Amino acid sequence: MLRLGKISELGTGKNLGYARVNFEEVGMVSYWLPLPSFGTKTVKVWQPIEVNSQVACLMDNYCEQGCIAAVLWSATDRPPEWANADRIGAQFADGAYFYYDAKARKLVVEAPESSLTAVIKDADIEASDKVKLKCESLDITGDLNVSGAVTANGEVSARALTPLTKVSLGGHMHPTAATGPPSQPNPLLEA
Repeated sequence: MLRLGKISELGTGKNLGYARVNFEEVGMVSYWLPLPSFGTKTVKVWQPIEVNSQVACLMDNYCEQGCIAAVLWSATDRPPEWANADRIGAQFADGAYFYYDAKARKLVVEAPESSLTAVIKDADIEASDKVKLKCESLDITGDLNVSGAVTANGEVSARALTPLTKVSLGGHMHPTAATGPPSQPNPLLEA
């Protein structure tokens, strides 16, 4: 039997993944019912649900056994502003969100007050046009290999592996147009 109710309590510890539901129409609160998920075996999908969320439950005739089948939108709990028929994503309590727009072929992540942590073995990013990074500071640990032209605006300096030698490319100069072959670059060495 389909029953509509509201989450009255979320499980913790051994009851994590379960909730109790208040069925106001029959004046009772359920025992621990499993929360819905897209995966619970080797692929595990966790989606937090909040107390007072409206839910649809499949229950036996006495409301003793059943499950929470879905969390429902309501007049109070509306879809996010970015939602439409072409987008899938998630929005969080702090306002951060992400979605993929299939029609525009665009992934959007808006989390201006958040941090991103990724721990992976390998990463390949390939853009057919360009990749733009904008930040106050960019730190790279490890070797850097560049294939192609490099343009730098601002001060550029390089340090050799020996700690006493610093090579500054700021003093890198070629002679003005003159006869004969050009001279080799001569970086200034600073101790």
